[in-house]
Amino acid sequence: MNKKRLRQWMAPFATATLILNTGYGILAPDAVASALSTERHNSNLTGLNTAQLHTKLATAQGRHVPVTSGTKVTTLTKGYGQNTYLNQMLKVMSSQMVTANIALAEVSNLTAVPTETTKVYLSWTNPSDLNFDHVKVVGVTNDVYVDNIRSNSYMLSGLQPNTTYTFRVKTVNKSGDESQGTTVQAKTASIDVPVDKTPPGEVSGLTATNVGYNAFTVNYILPKDADLSQAIIYLNGKEVQRTTGTSYTFSGLIASTNYTVLVKTIDKSGNISGGISIPVTTSALTVDTVPEVTGASVTSVNNYSVTVSWTRPSGISTVSLYKDGQLVTDSSGTSYTFNNLSSGQAYSFTIRSKRSTGALSSGVRLTATTDSTSSNSSEVSNLEVDSKSDTWIKITYDMPSKADKVKIYVDGDYEGTTSSESYKITDLREGRWYEIKVVTVNSNGRESSGVKISERTDSDGYYSSSSSSSSNYEKARDLMRIAENSLNASDWRSARDAISDLPSGTRKSDLLDRLEAIRNRAIGTSSSSSGTSSTTTTSGTTSSYPNNAVSSYSTSFTLTPGAKSAYVDGRATTMAQAPRIINGATMVPLRFISERIGYEVNYEKATKKIILTRPTDGKQVVLQVKNSTLAVYELNNSRSYSTNITAPVIVNGYTLVPLRVISELSGYQVNYNTASKQITITK
Repeated sequence: MNKKRLRQWMAPFATATLILNTGYGILAPDAVASALSTERHNSNLTGLNTAQLHTKLATAQGRHVPVTSGTKVTTLTKGYGQNTYLNQMLKVMSSQMVTANIALAEVSNLTAVPTETTKVYLSWTNPSDLNFDHVKVVGVTNDVYVDNIRSNSYMLSGLQPNTTYTFRVKTVNKSGDESQGTTVQAKTASIDVPVDKTPPGEVSGLTATNVGYNAFTVNYILPKDADLSQAIIYLNGKEVQRTTGTSYTFSGLIASTNYTVLVKTIDKSGNISGGISIPVTTSALTVDTVPEVTGASVTSVNNYSVTVSWTRPSGISTVSLYKDGQLVTDSSGTSYTFNNLSSGQAYSFTIRSKRSTGALSSGVRLTATTDSTSSNSSEVSNLEVDSKSDTWIKITYDMPSKADKVKIYVDGDYEGTTSSESYKITDLREGRWYEIKVVTVNSNGRESSGVKISERTDSDGYYSSSSSSSSNYEKARDLMRIAENSLNASDWRSARDAISDLPSGTRKSDLLDRLEAIRNRAIGTSSSSSGTSSTTTTSGTTSSYPNNAVSSYSTSFTLTPGAKSAYVDGRATTMAQAPRIINGATMVPLRFISERIGYEVNYEKATKKIILTRPTDGKQVVLQVKNSTLAVYELNNSRSYSTNITAPVIVNGYTLVPLRVISELSGYQVNYNTASKQITITK
C-alpha cells in the first residue's frame, strides 16, 4: 500500500475519533449503529467535514447538537466508500468506549519535602489503571511546572527561598485526558537556615520469606533516625513502593526467575540512603502429573454389562471409574463390571489413577458396545397401574418366558424382588409422582434394561397451614441447595417433597425451576412405558420434566480436575484442556467457559494479555498471564475495579485461570465438591 492510499485509508479513523472527542458525551453503541445505518441508506457522506458529520449523526437520532468553535475539521478523502467509512467509524467508536467511560484515578501518598532553599522534592504512588500514562505537575493557577513524568517522584528546582507553594499533581491517560488532580503544600527553606543533607541510616535484617512460584515477601527493620520518613522498595532497579511498614509482598512474578530486591530509606528532608539489597529466586511452577494405568482392556461384554481390567502404576492404590464421563465409583482392585447397561448400545469407560491427595490422571479411555437382544421378549409387557391410594400403588405386568423374576425400582431406588406378575408399593406420600421401573432377571442373573411407568398417589388436596410458614420455606430452600451441590437422587427427592408441601407462590415456583434444572443430572432421564414424559403437579403449580430437560434460563458447567470430559447444561462434551490443581489452586480453561456465556476472547501475544468483552452488557475483563491482577470494566455503569487472583498460566497452549475469575465474569456461583472432586458452575 503506497503512502497516498494509506492516508486515504486512515482518514475515517481520524474523523471518527474527533467525533468522539467533541465534548458531547459518549453515544450508546446501539444508538450509533442505528443512526449511522439510517444515514448509510439515505445520504452520501463523501466530502463532509467533522462538524457536518456530527450534526448529521445527531439529526438521525432526533437531537440538535451544536458544534463548538474549537472542533477540528477533517474532510473525508474524495471517493472513499461511505459504507466502509461507517464500518470503520463504528469500530473506532467502539474501541474508544472502553476508556472514555472510566474516570481517571488520582495519585496517592502525595508528599512534598523542601530539600534546599530553591528545591522541593515531590513523591507519590501512581494509580494501577491500565489506561494511566503519565503525571503532570501544575501550580494553583494552572501554570505548568513539568509534564510527562513517568516515574513516581520529581525534584522541582528554581523556586524562591522561604516561600509557600501549592502544587497540583494530575494524572493523564493515554488519550491525553487529565484528572482533577491532588494538591500538596510545601515551604522552601530560608537562606538563614542550614539544610539537612545527611541521608538516614539503612534498614537491617533484610530477608525473603514465603517464596513461591509467583510471589514472595521481604522483611526488614527500619533505622531509628528521628527524621526517618519511609522505606523505598525496588525490584530489579525499579521503584515499586514507598511505605512506613517493615515488610512488602511482591506478586505477579515469573516462576524460576532471579530477582534483586533493594530497600532504601528516605528522611523528611528528602535525603535517600544508598540502600541494602538481596537476591531472590522464585520457585519452579510444579504440576502434579499422575501416572496412568497400564494394560487397560475390555475383558467381558454381554447384553447388559461390560467388564474392564487394568494394572495400577507404582504408588497408586486407587482408580476412579467413569461411564460416559460420569463418575461411577472408586476402586482399589484391578477389574470392575459395569452393570445395568442397555443392550446394543455403545459406551465409553475411563480409568483414572488417583493419588491420596485427590489428584487425578487424565485417564485411559475404553469403548465397548453391549450385545443386542433379538426382541423385546426379555422385558415385561402390559405394565400398568392396577389400583392406588394416597399411600400405595399396585402395578401389574406380564413376565416373559425367559424371566425368572423381576426387580422393582422406585425413583431409581431398589424396592424389592418378586416372581409374581403384580407388586404393591407401600409407604408412599400422598399427592406425589413416582417413577416405577420393572427389571427382569433370567436364570443366569442377567438383568434387562427395564420398563418404566410414572404414577401419582391420591391426594385430598389438603395441606397443613403450617406449610406456609417461613421455617418450611427455609427448610425446602436448604434441601434444594444440598441437592444442587450433591446431585444425589435421594437429596433431590427430599427437596422435591419439601417444595411440594409449600403453598403456591413466587418463591415456590423459583424452587421448582431450580429443581427441574438439576433433575436429569441427579436421577437421570426418565420416560413412561407409553413414551410420555412425567409431570409433577402440586397445589396448582405445574412443572414438566421432559427427557434431557434443563431450564432454559440456566447455564451450568460440571468439570473435574484432570478430566477433559465435562457437562454443559447437562449435556456431555469434551474440552481440549482439562482443569488442573496447581500449587493448591483449582485452575479451569478460560475460553471453554467464557465463550459459552457470551464473551469474545482476544489474546495479545506480545503482552500475554487476555481481553474478554461481552457486547450484551458492555462488560470487559482484562487478565494477563503470570499477573495476579484482574481488572473489570462495567462500561454501561461507568464503573471499574480490580482485584487480586492467582495468576493465570498457559498449559499445553491453553490459558487456565482460577475458579474465582468465573464468578467475576458474570456472577456465577462456583462450588467444589471435595467428595466427588467435581466443580459445578451455575447461574
